Amino acid sequence: MTTLLNEIAHCPHVNFCIQNRSVDHPCREIVFSQSSSTLNEYQVPEPWSGCIEQAPILFLSSNPSISSVEDYPRWSWSDDAIDDFFNNRFGGGRKVWIKDGIKSLQKDGTYSGGVNFWSAVRQRAAELFQRNVTPGIDYAITEIVHCKSVKEIGVKEAQNQCVQSYLQKVLQMAAARVVVVLGERAKKAMQDEFNIPKDVSLFGPIAIGGREKLITFLPHPSAFGIKKFANCLKYDELESLRAFLR
Repeated sequence: MTTLLNEIAHCPHVNFCIQNRSVDHPCREIVFSQSSSTLNEYQVPEPWSGCIEQAPILFLSSNPSISSVEDYPRWSWSDDAIDDFFNNRFGGGRKVWIKDGIKSLQKDGTYSGGVNFWSAVRQRAAELFQRNVTPGIDYAITEIVHCKSVKEIGVKEAQNQCVQSYLQKVLQMAAARVVVVLGERAKKAMQDEFNIPKDVSLFGPIAIGGREKLITFLPHPSAFGIKKFANCLKYDELESLRAFLR
């Protein structure tokens, strides 16, 4: 696991873009959307958050948002520190990286307000399990594009490169029995990668990395409208998801 985690966090495409600033590359726009002037200060791509080899649910979205004040790994961090951050981001790490499952540790030692995305995925996991859930243990989070940016800057251009490099590897590693795909961009990537028909809201089970997984689709938490499983899936589909998790 550590090998893949640090491969993504120290993605060679990021390194190439920063070392070859005038060369065209599909990741160029998202890499240079960060304001850091040196590679050492670059906020590393986010491989996943949570215990991906244990969590029974994996949420998959477009790309992680970025904050200039979060205590978040830079390229110069050691592999062990980066490993601790992402695997133990929701609990059990060297620091309390995320408080209450929704508040991120800031560089000044305080915590942010609640992050809407983290709150939303916790609610959806609780809806499936029909109980209170433990972030990072009951579910983990990942993205189709791992570099961070504001408002998906550069995601469209980088998507094919990042999907080809990492999507299958991450899904093969994940223990998740249910993969919840959030938003149209991630949905299209999964449909293309696994030949999923466009009009289905639940697909599978299919074998990925030797594990059977059900794939389901919801609107992104930032989208308008209702985003609950109960409103987006048929009753029998929702019950199938719940039964598959047991």
